[in-house]
This record gives sequence, structure tokens and C-alpha cells, in this order.
Amino acid sequence: MCTAISYRDRDHDGYFARTMDFPKKATPWHLTYVPAGFAWQVRPSEHYLTGKYAVLGGMRLADGHFLIGDGVNAAGLACAELYFPDQVHYYSESQFYRINLTPQDVITWILTQHRSVAEVAANLDRVAIIARQWYDKDIIHPFHWILSDDTGTYVIEPTSEQLEIKKDRLGILTNAPTLAEHQAKLAKLVGGTPTWERLARYPKRLPVTRTPSNRYLRTALTLARQPRPSHRDAVVLGRKVLERVQMEPLEGHPDYTHYIGVIDRARLDYDFTDLEFGQHHRAALRHLMKKHQKPVIFH
Repeated sequence: MCTAISYRDRDHDGYFARTMDFPKKATPWHLTYVPAGFAWQVRPSEHYLTGKYAVLGGMRLADGHFLIGDGVNAAGLACAELYFPDQVHYYSESQFYRINLTPQDVITWILTQHRSVAEVAANLDRVAIIARQWYDKDIIHPFHWILSDDTGTYVIEPTSEQLEIKKDRLGILTNAPTLAEHQAKLAKLVGGTPTWERLARYPKRLPVTRTPSNRYLRTALTLARQPRPSHRDAVVLGRKVLERVQMEPLEGHPDYTHYIGVIDRARLDYDFTDLEFGQHHRAALRHLMKKHQKPVIFH
């Protein structure tokens, strides 16, 4: 399924990009803007989170509720959820004196309530992820999350009830297994600690498969071989890297790439390529914040 990356241009401005390979279910993914002050009704308690920060990202509107797949907020914090099957450990029941969230609501809490990874880290021990269905009444989804701000890139992997943030030095994430296992496979492949220099020198081409491990390895090698882009070329570079792991629709496979999103965190722009419908949108969060007090969906 999904692949996410973060990288910088020559001016050290940060970018955050992902493929969305998760089935669209009943509603499609769209580039969507939600303003600050919007009230998000979260499960399982069905209380509301009022957004402190506007968010621009890939979202679905399901049963009248916005589901965020990825996005950037007005403070420049970016986050994406990716699938993490057979790895998660959620609470079975709501916890007293905690912020109880379904897996789908974690990214909403991160992006609407925080301006930095440090703020998320400071509040993370207050969160309990509850094994409950979200409003689209689907299965209980296993997720992990990749976050990025000016200090770097990090992951949250709910392998235990006690959540923690871990540094993601290469700024790459796919689906299960854990980030540590992906990194160990990459180190074995290149014969040592996977520095950018060592990855760039790796001489072989890897076979193309649909497994998360294969996509992690190929993305790391591809990203390491790219020259540091100018601002003008940085969004194109993100799409170029992710197109190498784009998943085409196959008979009998429900997972394929619906869109590729590239976020310019410094300028708060989102470049959204809808592969299923052949559409392309580019939106500026700062511009939307000046013009709109209600959510905007780009069709």
C-alpha cells in the first residue's frame, strides 16, 4: 500500500509526499481544505475537537465526517497515516482521563491541535487509541503515522498501548513491518549503516514487487540518487520518486495508487495528482485561509 517521504531543497525548505494506495471505499479521496475553528466529531466518545489550525490535505467525506489521509496545517506540521497490519496494539475500551481516539481520528488530533512535533510528543501520553470503528463503520484499521516539521521526520507506531515518537532519519515510511525492521533490511542490502552516500553508491536495481519492504528499499535508493533540487524542481522530484512505487490496478487486488500528494511545508502548498480520474489540483493553504471560513473540496 502507501509510501511516504520527506526531503529538502537547496534552500533547506522541507517537502512531504505520499502515495495513497488505500481503497476508496464508498467515497473518493479529494484535496480538501478545513478551516481553523471547525468542529470535528471524534469517536468513540463522539465529543468534538475544535481545530486550532487549518488543514489542507487528502481527505474523504464519509457519513458526513472528514477523514484525513494526510495533510499540512497552518503551522507547517505535516502528517500522513499508513497501513500497519498485524502490528498494532490498541485499547479495547475507553480510558478515564485520557483523550480517546479511534485510529482514524489520531491524524485529526495531530494536525488540528498541534503546531510542531514537539507539541505532539508532549501530549502523546494523554492519548488512548481505542479499537472502535469510525463513522464509515468499516473494520478497525491498523495505522501508523509519519510526521514532519522543521526539526525532522518522525513516526508513531502503536505497537503497545503506550505511544511514543521515534526519529525517522531517512524520512521514508511504507506499511508493515516496523520502521526498525525496514531499516535493518536496508542496512543488510547495502552492507552497512544506510547513509545517503552509501545508498547512492549501491549499484544494483531491485526487482519491482508490491510488498512494503520492496517499496521501502527502492524508495530509499531512488531518493538517495536524486540531486538536491531547487525550489522550482522540488515538487516534481517528489512525484518522480513516488511514481517509481506507484501501484497499478490489478485484477483481484483492491489496493492501487489513487493519488500522489506533494506538500511544500515552507509555503504551505499542496500538489494533488488524482491518478484515478486524471485530475491535478494545486492549492495554497494561506490563500484558502484568507478566503474561506468553511471547508472546500476540490473536485
